[in-house]
Amino acid sequence: MTLVDKSLFTATPVFRARRRKVTVRVQVAGGDAPAQDALARDVSPRGMSATALKAAPAAGEIVHVALPDGSSLWGVVRWAEGKAFGVEFDPGSLDGPVAGAIAG
Repeated sequence: MTLVDKSLFTATPVFRARRRKVTVRVQVAGGDAPAQDALARDVSPRGMSATALKAAPAAGEIVHVALPDGSSLWGVVRWAEGKAFGVEFDPGSLDGPVAGAIAG
């Protein structure tokens, strides 16, 4: 077997969706906790990061996010740190461009 020079290997880049900086109030509800206000800080077609008014939902929790235009999305909390958290949206709940809906 012939060995290949590993310096010739180029890793495939993992592209992340472009994020859009926003400052928009959304409502987040999940689990047994009542809906609470949160401030969306950035959004992409696949998710958002936000800061909760009270306490961030736990990582792994399923949440519904009510947008300013009256529509809502649902997704999974992927990380939480203090009151900050990130949600990955369910692709099936996306009817249009999320960044546009949140930025209103």
